[in-house]
Amino acid sequence: MAAVMAETSQDELQRAQDALVHLVQNGDLERIVHLARLSGAAADSMSDEMVGRLAGLASDGLDLVDQVTRSQVARALPAISSLVGNGDLERIVQLARLSGAAADSMSDEMVGRLAGLASDGMDLLDRVNRSQVVNALPAISALVENGDLERIVHLARMAGAAGDSMSDEMVSRLASLATDAMCLLDRATRTGVMDRLLGVAEKMDQDHILTDFLHCLSGATEEAASAPAPKGGIGGLWEMMKKPETQQTIQFLMLVGKHFRSCRLKH
Repeated sequence: MAAVMAETSQDELQRAQDALVHLVQNGDLERIVHLARLSGAAADSMSDEMVGRLAGLASDGLDLVDQVTRSQVARALPAISSLVGNGDLERIVQLARLSGAAADSMSDEMVGRLAGLASDGMDLLDRVNRSQVVNALPAISALVENGDLERIVHLARMAGAAGDSMSDEMVSRLASLATDAMCLLDRATRTGVMDRLLGVAEKMDQDHILTDFLHCLSGATEEAASAPAPKGGIGGLWEMMKKPETQQTIQFLMLVGKHFRSCRLKH
């Protein structure tokens, strides 16, 4: 047993000697000596307060490493590397500095006004969402594209200018006129006059009476402008009366008078 232990010690001693020779040859032993001297000098120069601070710093560092490990920040390293590579991290830092400088330059009054503005903006946004103004956006876009919105604005300005230019007496007269018009419309509706007028208007539209009358007026105006002046006298009247168109016109007017007289006699 003693021989085995002696042989084992001899082998370990031989390996230690070989390692020491290797350290001496590549200069590592000298570096270890310098490092030991440096560590000893640092230990001799540090006070108890410095040792305590270094111990606290080491403890905080280990705690930080533990928190980083548990929060899996390592997964964000590729994104952070990308931000550093394309310069976005520097822009973020500059934006943060700008925001910090703006915050430092603002007074309490400015902060209060900004807070009030943000509150009013959120309240306005909430009202817009609750009133479903979003549904009106397509119609508003159409009004903007075809120029109707600008026309509505001009009309509102004109109405506002008219309202500003009216005196109290004019407003009173307009109010009285509107009241009388409403009373007249109510009376016409209650007595059935409005229905009869609408029936007559619908009949005239179906028979194209009004359209034909307007065309006749237009044609007569154009023809009268180019027709020669009447000769006058009994001869001129006789020449006019001999025309079939004149006789047909007089006949039509007589029939109109006849039917109108019949309608009046019924009442």
